[in-house]
Amino acid sequence: MLKNNFKIITLLTVIILALMMPIVQATEDTSTTNEVNEQATQQAVDANSKLENLKSEDVYLTGDEVTIDYTVDGNIFILANTVNIDSYIGGDAFILANTINVKENGYIFSNLFALGKDITISGRIYDLYASANNITINGYIYRDVRTITDNLNISGIIGRNVYTKTSSINIQTTSNEGEQSQVTSQGLINGNLNYTSTQELSIPEGTVTGNVNYTEEKSSNSASVQTYILSLGRFIVTVVLVWLICLWLAPKFLKNTSAIISNKFLPTLGYGILTPILAVIAFTILILLTIPSTIATIGLAILFIGIALGPSIFTIAINNLICNKLNIEKNTITFGILIITSAILWAICLIPVVGSIVSIVVSILGLGIIVKSILPSKNKDNKENKKSKEKNKNK
Repeated sequence: MLKNNFKIITLLTVIILALMMPIVQATEDTSTTNEVNEQATQQAVDANSKLENLKSEDVYLTGDEVTIDYTVDGNIFILANTVNIDSYIGGDAFILANTINVKENGYIFSNLFALGKDITISGRIYDLYASANNITINGYIYRDVRTITDNLNISGIIGRNVYTKTSSINIQTTSNEGEQSQVTSQGLINGNLNYTSTQELSIPEGTVTGNVNYTEEKSSNSASVQTYILSLGRFIVTVVLVWLICLWLAPKFLKNTSAIISNKFLPTLGYGILTPILAVIAFTILILLTIPSTIATIGLAILFIGIALGPSIFTIAINNLICNKLNIEKNTITFGILIITSAILWAICLIPVVGSIVSIVVSILGLGIIVKSILPSKNKDNKENKKSKEKNKNK
């Protein structure tokens, strides 16, 4: 959270060169001073505009490209293709995207949890937890860095320790005075560098204040952590995408999932078990009757899609139950809880033996919810029959 005593500091440097240089150059010095004043004034205006657009709550965003150029006094949850952080974030940032940029004006007052392809930090954050193909740190990390990456590039300053599993570490040692886009251009780790790699890497002298600790990567567990993180990311993305599609195309089905799983649990379980069995029997019969195989193929494809969507549908149904119990109706809050629900369910499925059973049950129940929603309801049929009878009586 943003602290009450936090104030945006605008540096105004006015150098009166007329006192130190000949009067002939007074005009040039005045223009320089005016330019500095204009830059400082513009910085103050930009800072005030960000405070005026303050959002004093958690923010949930999705889209192709998401840019946060306003102050957020809370946590942010973002799922997008490209994410740009160009302002102050008072809490934690949870970001899942291909490209993540924390720009020079970006300031995350707590942790950044990021999963993506390319991550660039040119601003300031406190702690970094990330997994990506390429991670570049041009700015300031006030505390620790914990990453899994192919390439770790450091031309900024890290306040404490670095823990990383990587194939290469590039710490810049020369200053690039011409590049003004970076907060700093020389890499420095003020704590220890602890890295795991297939081979020992060359670390420039003077770039690490503490100790450099190398751990050889074991082939049996070489990709275990990264595989888990990517698996979690894929599951969350799949669940969120299914939720968004249902919210757009089938909002009634989305609302009914919680009622189906809570009020008709046994029938839903039965539908989930019987559907694959009946589908296989129908497929066999179609082949024996020499009916065109395209029909059977389409039927099996639909079945596989239903089974694949089962875990996502079940997760959405459980999330809706939780939101109903908590009287949550806003989609933004539902979105945040859905991410947490997905992560918890994914973690449960990792438990030996129990996780395998839970995975099977989840898939069956998810398929059952889909089938139960497609099939006509007896209550609806009874209502329609009553309405038709009443109309006949009136006639």
